[in-house]
Amino acid sequence: MPEKSDFETFLLSGQKVYKDDERVEACGVLDELSSLLGVAKSFLDEEDDISKILTEIQGHLFMIGAQISGLGAERGIPRLGEKAIQFLEDIRGKYKPRLPKLKSFIYPGGCKAAAFLHLARAVARRAERRAIALSRRFEVDPLVVRYLNRLSTILFILARYVNLREGVGESTWIRS
Repeated sequence: MPEKSDFETFLLSGQKVYKDDERVEACGVLDELSSLLGVAKSFLDEEDDISKILTEIQGHLFMIGAQISGLGAERGIPRLGEKAIQFLEDIRGKYKPRLPKLKSFIYPGGCKAAAFLHLARAVARRAERRAIALSRRFEVDPLVVRYLNRLSTILFILARYVNLREGVGESTWIRS
């Protein structure tokens, strides 16, 4: 028979909550997203620029998770800054111009790393929705929502770039 403590956990704020609390759920989505980035990295060389970018993003996701887990905390929780948003903007500026222009929707997929980046993009969108839902009850840092919004775009760009670099063509959706 499970004990009550099996259903509860502590947040960084010090508050004890049920494990299905919306803050725990949001942190779980961030963990899932970081894990998908780790899987994508496993198909890339450790010294690959994309792998290094993904590692930096994982660090940002830890910081966002700490902010969400620390909502309502009185003590100092590390916060995401404008520098993280600029990091994503710089990636967009570097990699998007290298890609062919989109003329239709593309199916997610391609090489293994790109396929996992496409999946991570979808999870990043879910993380953004969770952060927005949290903002209705808590004071969520607007930079968190902005970062997650930009992140899904960056993961799409990186997935396309990895496929291009690996010589894997994009499969486009054709309306029938």
